[in-house]
Amino acid sequence: MKDKEKLTYCGLSDMGKQRTNNEDAYVAEQLDKNTVLAVAIDGVGGYEGGEVAAEIAKTEIPKYLHEFRNGERLELLKQAVICANNAIYDQRQRDTTRPNMSCVLTSAIVDKGRKVIDMVHVGDTRMYQYRHGELRKLSHDHSLIGYREEVGDLTEEQAMHHPQRNVISRDVGSAKHEVEDRDFLEAAAFPLLPNSTLLLCSDGLTDLITSKQIVAILEQQISLKEKAKSLIAAANEAGGKDNVTVVLVEYLAEEKVEPVPEVIEKDPAEPAEDNNGDVLPPKDEGKKREGKKLIVCIWCGIVGLLLGACVALGLLTMKKTDQVKELEQQVLQLEKQIEELKQNDTADVDTVSNTLVDSVQSSERTRVIYKWLN
Repeated sequence: MKDKEKLTYCGLSDMGKQRTNNEDAYVAEQLDKNTVLAVAIDGVGGYEGGEVAAEIAKTEIPKYLHEFRNGERLELLKQAVICANNAIYDQRQRDTTRPNMSCVLTSAIVDKGRKVIDMVHVGDTRMYQYRHGELRKLSHDHSLIGYREEVGDLTEEQAMHHPQRNVISRDVGSAKHEVEDRDFLEAAAFPLLPNSTLLLCSDGLTDLITSKQIVAILEQQISLKEKAKSLIAAANEAGGKDNVTVVLVEYLAEEKVEPVPEVIEKDPAEPAEDNNGDVLPPKDEGKKREGKKLIVCIWCGIVGLLLGACVALGLLTMKKTDQVKELEQQVLQLEKQIEELKQNDTADVDTVSNTLVDSVQSSERTRVIYKWLN
């Protein structure tokens, strides 16, 4: 029910234990009563460059979505990320002290009205969906190591400790882009499932704690904010070598359970009914029909042999008068048998009978040809 639905969200970012500044950023806010915007952003470029790029993305994406509300959500989100990309690129051109600044990000519009998650992603930040004890990765890393992990060439542990783990193939801000540009934005829509939690995070989390550890925290019966704090604490306890950003969106709703039809045992003498209340034929009637089907099959074989014999006999002997008369008698007998078969009320018998009628008509044509030859 609508009044039982609940969409909550929170975001946290931490500098970690080994960095002197935080180049991460995030967005976690409502766009309207049914939708939440969630973005995890990881700055790239070192010094203050990544921090500036992340801040531009944090500002431009929600600004665009608040300004332009009419249109398909996924398309609007793609346009918002492109707007942020080009704003970062323009800033790079103006600020020669930060020539390499850019960022990677994963953004999502969570819509409880449409029950849809619209995602636009660039780089190696990630988005997961947690539900019923299972964590499913929805985004794809734009990096060689991430790809090798996804296809099973590397285990999660091997990928986490690989020296080229953070070498990315795409970023936001290093070049001008349009929405239609191929091999830039990863855009997709996913169903918003009841009683699920969406996790968007920077690689400062996934480089340090495993999927199993993430699940262990998300399944705890604590508040959403406490879960976010626990995830960041786990990454810091594992070394905290990078900035850590976590955005969580939780959707609670009543799950529909399809009713299982009740099976009621009835007295064998009492007529059975289907789900619509129509009376079903008794079990003995089913056996009778099976017997009728068997009889029809036998007749099919007999009739086929008779027809084949009749035609072959006429063609080989050419004793026309006696053979035609005999064939006429056989045709009449077959027609009589078919009429008897048609008294059965099953669809299978009707189908076979129609086939036999065609055979008899074929034989009738043969009889006429023989008579003409006489």
